[in-house]
Amino acid sequence: MPQDSIWFTTLTDAQRDELRSFADREPLRKPDVLVVGGGIVGTATAYALAQQGLEVQVVEAGTLCGLASGANAGGIWPDQQGIDYPVAFRNLARRSRDLWGKLPARDGFDLDWRVNGFLTVDPMHWDRSPDELAMHLLSEGLSAHAIDGEQVHLLEPHLRPGIEGGVHYPSEAHLHPVKAGLSFARASKAHFLTETRVISVTVEGSRVTAVKTTAGTIHPGHVIAATGWIADWFADHAPAPPPLMPISGQLIATAPQAPLLNGTVLGKAIVFQLVTGEVVTGGNIVKGDVTEPEAAVTEEFATAARELVPALADVPFCHAWAGARPSTPDQLPILDRLPGIDNFLVAAGHFKNGVLLAPITGQLMAEWIIAGKPSLDHGPFRWDRY
Repeated sequence: MPQDSIWFTTLTDAQRDELRSFADREPLRKPDVLVVGGGIVGTATAYALAQQGLEVQVVEAGTLCGLASGANAGGIWPDQQGIDYPVAFRNLARRSRDLWGKLPARDGFDLDWRVNGFLTVDPMHWDRSPDELAMHLLSEGLSAHAIDGEQVHLLEPHLRPGIEGGVHYPSEAHLHPVKAGLSFARASKAHFLTETRVISVTVEGSRVTAVKTTAGTIHPGHVIAATGWIADWFADHAPAPPPLMPISGQLIATAPQAPLLNGTVLGKAIVFQLVTGEVVTGGNIVKGDVTEPEAAVTEEFATAARELVPALADVPFCHAWAGARPSTPDQLPILDRLPGIDNFLVAAGHFKNGVLLAPITGQLMAEWIIAGKPSLDHGPFRWDRY
């Protein structure tokens, strides 16, 4: 798992025991569906499939939500970043946010869900005035409005003085990604097995007939690859090298503080506060699989956060972690059947939007298996779009 990730630090002892309980189990040998990958996308997919009455086995090489899902920021921010993506992504993201909003009321879900908004206050993040940007966002169907300096400090009174204005996205939300993954596992009837690596798949004709794992061989009705950028176990059966790659990021956090922030604030870096009090900042983009945080990056993020929130001036950032996010060349996920194999689906390459898109990805995978096709046009997310 990502070193010193705040998401694992803030788990209760009972939740840590719950994570450990998924190891050393016997897998189902003939499940309806085998989901390979126990990150947030894999756990959400297992939940959606089990809700449809399918027998589901999940295998994860490490800890549940231990890689990209345990290293991200936990943001549900479709409007704030929607302008950077095509309409197909925005539609997918909005539907997924709506699905997230329904889950906290269901039994078994404990994920620190908050609709607490997103505020951008640094002019480096817009190439026009806040008014012009907000009007452009609204014209694209996104929820945002421009606010002046007085309104900024009404929303976030602990920000530095002198901020002249910003863009506020009121519908954005936040959650605890590891608690969310645990919630999917807890609330579903799927079978989860961690510390289990997939070695290879056997394909006969146009179907997978067997999947060899370190816990033995499984003969599933369908296979769903939700392993992020790790595709070596099925790459030999793909028509071309899988267009998946790691892109890393780093975050840092304080110990619990008195209330300082109401929502997520984007200055030179993203800054937000957890319900447990920790202030988190960071979110850079580095090519490759970087798992060790860099001291210089930590200092850069800490300096930016202290400039934005003066109350942090003497507060140490005692947690730093980094992890790789699975991406594709256009930073959109692959949601498709693997060409040439009827019972193998791919749900991977979500870049920094795995948490945001997890529920809708699971729903689409379930529709594909139950109905033979998803309810949304998956053209922008096809395997062969490259």
